[in-house]
Amino acid sequence: MALWGISTTTETAENNYGIPKFLKETDANHTPHNCFADNRGWIYRYYGDGIFSGLSTSYYDEILVPVSGLNTTGVGTNSIGLGSATPVAVFFADPNNSPIISVGGGATTGISTGTTGEIHLVYNEVVYAGAGATMQILRSTGSPIVATATSTGVPVQVNIPGIGQTYIKFNGQITNRIAFKFTVPSSGIGTQLRINMNAGVSGIITDAYDGEAVIKQFTSDIIRNIAGAGSTSDIGVGSTTLTIIA
Repeated sequence: MALWGISTTTETAENNYGIPKFLKETDANHTPHNCFADNRGWIYRYYGDGIFSGLSTSYYDEILVPVSGLNTTGVGTNSIGLGSATPVAVFFADPNNSPIISVGGGATTGISTGTTGEIHLVYNEVVYAGAGATMQILRSTGSPIVATATSTGVPVQVNIPGIGQTYIKFNGQITNRIAFKFTVPSSGIGTQLRINMNAGVSGIITDAYDGEAVIKQFTSDIIRNIAGAGSTSDIGVGSTTLTIIA
C-alpha cells in the first residue's frame, strides 16, 4: 500500500511525507499541497475560489483513499491511527492565483509594491492555526517583514473524530494549508524577498486530531519553488524568492 501513503515509517521528502504518491507537484490541478489525512483517510480538497488556503470558505473534500481505524489512537506497531501533523511544504503563494499554483516557479517572479502577498505553510494533516501566528520574510535590503495568519471570521466545517462533520467558530484557520498574509513595502523595487526558514512559526498551531503541538521549526527540505524565481530539484526542494516590482 506504499503508493497510497499508508505507512508507519518516518515521513520525509523522499517518501512524500506519506502523501499518496500519484499526486505530483508538476500537476497544478492535483497538487499534493491540497491533500491531507484525517479520520476518513487521505482527503483531497477542491477549492471553489482563488484563495486555496484555510482562508477559503468555498471548497469540497474528496476521499481519495479511505482508511478504517484512523479515529483510534495510534499506539504500538500494529495499531492504526493518525500520527502528528508534519510540515511538508512552505512557499510564496502565486500572487496571480492563476493557475492554482505556478508549477516549477518562474511563472510569477515579482510582486507589486504596496500589495498583499501570502506565504502558504502546508501540513499533511489538518491543524488549528490561531490568528496572529507569524512567519518572517527576509529582504535583500532592509529589515524583515512579518507575515501573519488571519481568520476566516466565519464558521468552518471540520471533521471531528467521534463527532463527524460539524461547523465550529474558530479565530484562525482550520486547514492543512495555512495562509500568512504580508504587505509588500511601498518602496524598494528590485528587493528580493525570502522566507526565513530559521525563524519558523511563532504563535499557536496544534494538531486538529488530538490538540497536540506540531513542528513549527523547519528544515530546508520543505521549501518549494512555487510563486517565485529560484532553483528546485526533482522533488521540488529548492529556494524561492519574490522580487518587488513596480
